[in-house]
Amino acid sequence: MYNDHMNKVMVLLFALFLLIPSIWAGVPGKKQLLSPSETMKVLETIKGTAIVFGEGDKEIHTFIDPYCSMSQRYLSFIFKKKDVMFKRYKIYLYLYELPRKKSQEMIKTILSSEYQNIALKQVMIEKEKLDLDDDGDAEEIMEEISEAAEKIGVFKRPYILINGKAK
Repeated sequence: MYNDHMNKVMVLLFALFLLIPSIWAGVPGKKQLLSPSETMKVLETIKGTAIVFGEGDKEIHTFIDPYCSMSQRYLSFIFKKKDVMFKRYKIYLYLYELPRKKSQEMIKTILSSEYQNIALKQVMIEKEKLDLDDDGDAEEIMEEISEAAEKIGVFKRPYILINGKAK
């Protein structure tokens, strides 16, 4: 009887462990607002603002927040599999703040960096602290990304789009 009860408790705890990150990552039940083809048109307008990794033929577009643990896991996964991922895919990363993470200043710092790819990896994977710095067009870039994200209906991070479809 005791073991049966403990098994049920363990299953419940495991289910909560899986459920909580998805609750914190975004709002459940929301859907992409645009069709895949319309989404691709919107993404074309902001491609120049993305931090890009990889040289592959297939494109993956992802909205991330540097302080979001799920975005950090996503980026870590990409780098763990970079030999395969960077050959097959061209990964466009758009920095888009989750309001509760208060990452706006760090996003500005990364976007203002001469070496955005390195700064992004330092913050999200290596968990390094960067001196906050905003010189340049970071505010304007953030606004472009935000407008596109709102049109598409981005509601969580990471928000992954392949061929214009949210995954």
